[in-house]
Formats: sequence, C-alpha cells, structure tokens
Amino acid sequence: MTVALGDGVGALRSADDGTSVCAAISALAAELGDIRLIVGWLTAPLDGLTPEAFNEVVALMPGWGVRDILTASNARFVPVRLSAIPALLRDTLRPDVLVTRLVEDHGQYFFATEVSWQRELVEAGVPVLGIVGDGPGADAGPPLPGVQVIGRCGDAPLATAARAAEPVHEALAAAVLEFVPQDARLQYGPGQLGTALLDRIRQPVAVDTGLLTDAVIGLERRGLLAETPSATYLLGTEELYAWADGRPILRGIDYTHNLTRLSRGAPLIAVNTAIEIDPFGQVNVEGVGDKIVGGIGGHPDYCAAAAMSRGGLSIIAVPSSVNGRSPYVERLSRPASTPAHDVDLIVTEKGHADLRGADWDQRRRLIAALFE
Repeated sequence: MTVALGDGVGALRSADDGTSVCAAISALAAELGDIRLIVGWLTAPLDGLTPEAFNEVVALMPGWGVRDILTASNARFVPVRLSAIPALLRDTLRPDVLVTRLVEDHGQYFFATEVSWQRELVEAGVPVLGIVGDGPGADAGPPLPGVQVIGRCGDAPLATAARAAEPVHEALAAAVLEFVPQDARLQYGPGQLGTALLDRIRQPVAVDTGLLTDAVIGLERRGLLAETPSATYLLGTEELYAWADGRPILRGIDYTHNLTRLSRGAPLIAVNTAIEIDPFGQVNVEGVGDKIVGGIGGHPDYCAAAAMSRGGLSIIAVPSSVNGRSPYVERLSRPASTPAHDVDLIVTEKGHADLRGADWDQRRRLIAALFE
C-alpha cells in the first residue's frame, strides 16, 4: 500500500506520550513490507523516520527537510510543478491512506497550518488518519468527513523566524515596488526579499500566495492588507500562527495555484527569485548542478499566471551577485524550472530588464546588459 504523510510546518513529529510518529510508522512498514511512502514539502527533517523501512519513498518537493531522506537508495523525488501534484496524487501516486495533523473545532476536524495537496486526497475518498493537536487552524474549507482519530500531537507546529532583510533585498524591493499598480494582488516568496517587499509597501494590496509569512502581520497593522490573504501553507513564528488561527486563509493547491483563477481579476504581480538565469530568461530554482537547494514548487505556476494576468507582471528579482557568484549563466546547470516566456521582468539592485515584447535576440541583449 501507499501511505502519504501530511507536510508543512505541521508535519507529524511526536504524539502526546512522547512516541515518535515517524518511528512508529517506519517500524510498522518494516514489519509489513512493500509499503510506499509519499512526503511533501518539509521545513525540517522528520525525526525517527527510517526511509529504508519502506519499499520506496517518493518526495514531491526536494530540499529543506527532505534532503536527508533523499540520501537513501530507495528514495526519489518527482520533478513536478505544485499545481500538477493534485492530479498526480489522484492517479499514478494515489495513496491508500493519509496520516496527518488536524485540529478539532466543535467536534469537527480541519487541517491546521497547511492544506497543500491534502484536501485533494480527501475529495478523492482517501481515508484520513488524524493526529489531533491544539490550534492554530486556518483552513478555509469545510470540515473533513470520516476522519479516524488515532492519537494526539505532543508538539506544536515548527516555528521558523524569518531572516532580516539586508540592504540588497531592500534595494530589490524598492525597485520591484515601482511596478506594483494600485489594487494589485501580490505573490511573494518566503525569503528576505519577500519580507522586504511587504515591509516597504505603502499602498493596499491583496496577498495571493503559496507560503504566508510573518510579514503579512505588519502589512495588516499598517492598514494595507486589502482582504483576507490566500495561501496553502503557513511558514513563520508562533505570532503568525496565533494571528492566523480562526481566519479562513488556507486552501488547497487546486485553488491557490490554479492558473485560470490567478490570471483573472485584479492584476497579479508575482515576485520570485532565481538561482540561475540563462541568456534568454530561463530560470532554475532547484540548485546548482548536483547540489539541490529546493524544488520546482509553485514558481512556474505563479510566473505563468502573472504573465497571463491583464495588468499583471511576472518578476524575477535577484541580487547581481550572491556569495561572489552571479546568477547569470550561459547555460543552466539543471533543467529549467520556469520557461523564459513566462518571465516579464528581471530586476537587480542595479536596474531591470523589461522583456515584454522582446524577441529572443533582444532578450539576450537586455539580460546580458543587466548583468554587465
């Protein structure tokens, strides 16, 4: 059979009696044999998980907390954009059961700090084994039917403090905000650039993103959060989790990363970064060569949607140099994560290259000039 583990900051760690949930699942897999495990996006390693106990471990997102898992010979990751994961899990990788963290509210059960691809499984009829913890809960969807509660959580969702923005990120944010129109929707990444962006905004914006971070709290305090934000994961500190508790924020990937929805309505400004950019504007966000930093994730989803959005923009914002290395390369060292035709602007702290309406030769010249 195939077992899927809930992901995100609420990924299961210990039960209330101190038992390692992943150690218990690993022991059961070793006893039963022929068990496949599916893991999603993890912010930290899963204590007690023994990949070798499973017939196969399939990761939907490499990097972060999945690195240790992928060192096992029976583990692999699937290079897939986030929006395609729900379809993949309904078919080729359909699990027989989902084991995940839940919260209880008036006798009903909800996802907690992430919805991600999990609601897709519920709607497909996959049984849910829930380990219930105390708040926070920010699931915007209906209560989950037919949950079998098998225990209680002994820990809280992992808290991750954002690194303070550096001067280069402040400069990038200032440059990007020149292109953000009134009444826009903003998608941003979870790093220092995203923090700088939300801290520097001086006009109301809606937040329509994949990962919601602490920076949104400051946006609301300044009266600049236009509406309830939309995201599929929370990633931050206890302050964010307390702020989000009870708010209908989190939705499944089929909503948050839906290109048709994202490309319609108010202009979508997608602000993302890159590890490598080639002369035509193709982007690699996974790593350098064999060194994996992260997965493809929602990068191509938001870039494509913003490029299709009327009045929207797909922006790649990168420092001109990171640890002495330029992101501009003649040839990507890994397959392209996002195609060149879904990138409208490339912004550095030194300027920008507007690629809209440019042919391939013009794109090459504009991008090369930006990184001279």
